[in-house]
Amino acid sequence: MTPDALRSLRSGIAVLCLLLWAAQMPGQNRGEKDLPGTIVLPQAGSYRAPGILRLAGKLHGLPVKVENRRLNDEEITISKEFSKRPVTLAELRLLLASQSFYLHTWDHPEHGELLVVSRQPDWKPENLRFKKVLKVGSRQFDQAWLAVQNYVATLNAGLESGSPKMVTLADNRTGKIFLWSPNMKWLQGALEAAEKSIADSREARERLSTYKVRHLRAHNLLESVLKELPAEDRDRIHMVVAPGNHLLYRANQELSARVLDSLIKLDKPAKKVR
Repeated sequence: MTPDALRSLRSGIAVLCLLLWAAQMPGQNRGEKDLPGTIVLPQAGSYRAPGILRLAGKLHGLPVKVENRRLNDEEITISKEFSKRPVTLAELRLLLASQSFYLHTWDHPEHGELLVVSRQPDWKPENLRFKKVLKVGSRQFDQAWLAVQNYVATLNAGLESGSPKMVTLADNRTGKIFLWSPNMKWLQGALEAAEKSIADSREARERLSTYKVRHLRAHNLLESVLKELPAEDRDRIHMVVAPGNHLLYRANQELSARVLDSLIKLDKPAKKVR
């Protein structure tokens, strides 16, 4: 049996179990308030995953973290049979598992005990022997976190079913990206992906530079530099004359370096005519 077929069979069995459970609860009318140890599901429909997962966290008494933030963009469906019905944690776990959302508790070394949501039913934190905490500045955080997630998603997708996989969590408030891996080489690859993303972000970010013109008029030097630059670079740089015979220009790191080289090369004393 293929993995997809096995997954479909598991989902079908889980849904059947839930339907049997619902049929045995005729006294629980829609709109009924929470019973002890239960929580009332919303009305039938599809909901973004974070809202339903927070209900699991409330029942468990733990904060919820998704193994991959892409899970936050997915939906969880509440069928008519469970519309506005109170459910226990075990029942909610079964409902989530029928849609391939699996809950795992984890005694996180930084955040304490968490409820981790994963697509992996056999996810085990004890398999993650290697750990790294990456501190990222606020400007580069989103890009670095995305690079790590893309690397880990690609890596995990290529592993055999049941194999230990990498896990990542992030806290954008503190700028920390947490990585755990069963393999040091994989961990190093994720770090390199993040570092490359940070370097690319710094390279692409425009910065303001100033140049004191020594031998020419700033306006003339500006025109000479722009003529020397390729047309595509002229569209990427902003250069103006400033008081005191200065030039101000805004460009990314790579272009700024080339502009400075041109300024130094062209800012020469005029040749005397004999």
